[in-house]
Amino acid sequence: MIHYNKFSLDNGLRVIVHEDHTTPMAVLNVLYDVGARDEDPQRTGFAHLFEHLMFGGSVNIPDYDEPLQMAGGENNAFTTNDLTNYYITLPAENIETAFWLESDRMLSLAFSEKSLDVQRKVVSEEFKEHYINKPYGDVWHKMRELAYSTHPYRWMTIGKELSHIENATLKDVKAFFSKHYCPANAILVVGGKVTTAQVKALAQKWFGNIPSGEKYQRQLPVEPKQTSAHKLEVKANVPLDALYKCYHIYPRGDKRYYAADLVSDCTGRRQLQPPAPGTGKRKKAVQQHRVLPLWQYRRRPAYH
Repeated sequence: MIHYNKFSLDNGLRVIVHEDHTTPMAVLNVLYDVGARDEDPQRTGFAHLFEHLMFGGSVNIPDYDEPLQMAGGENNAFTTNDLTNYYITLPAENIETAFWLESDRMLSLAFSEKSLDVQRKVVSEEFKEHYINKPYGDVWHKMRELAYSTHPYRWMTIGKELSHIENATLKDVKAFFSKHYCPANAILVVGGKVTTAQVKALAQKWFGNIPSGEKYQRQLPVEPKQTSAHKLEVKANVPLDALYKCYHIYPRGDKRYYAADLVSDCTGRRQLQPPAPGTGKRKKAVQQHRVLPLWQYRRRPAYH
């Protein structure tokens, strides 16, 4: 069991602290309650694009990485359909550097056409490399469209269409930031060689004066119940045929979710087979799984 303390600032920022004095390190994590599901269907990929923009400098700190590296830290981030998450790991004695960096990003990014143009090109190339030019790259785009007819889970975090990213404007990203990136829509977690009293003081010092903003009220369309299998056959110029299956399961808040998740691990994860007789060598069983309606994805081999 992980023990933690929690409190909230007057501006609505929720803070969680986990003290672990067995390590010399500390981590500061900022989770924003916004993901791909919160995007306009005609402007998808913005949550992920914003993850990239957050490293382009903020209003008072033009270079995010340099001061963090000087403090012996490292950072990363990720975006899902449900959330966007940023984290910093560094020596505990330098934890205030992390508070300084993340609070300034939350206060305001250094919005510019140059920064947007750079990150727009980066994300566009990522889209092309992994989802257009790569064999089988469009599998999960097609899978999601089969699995969901109404709910915004029907598009990937990278975006539904490349044009949505290519056509993103500075006005669009400013509006997205002001709507979602504020204390009322964020959770700050600090863990490692810290004390709750220390974190309270630093949180108030660096985040306390940031305007609260409005808590985003999510009203997503309800996905109708699936009553029959969804199938799709696709032919493309790839090395081998591939078959993908996907199933809807219970939400994470349901106790039955954990049973389904365990079953998927047992049946779908890559596993080591028993040693072949007389060899002592194990072979890897190549399998993939996704827990989400049954469909088929067939591609024509490249030599056809």
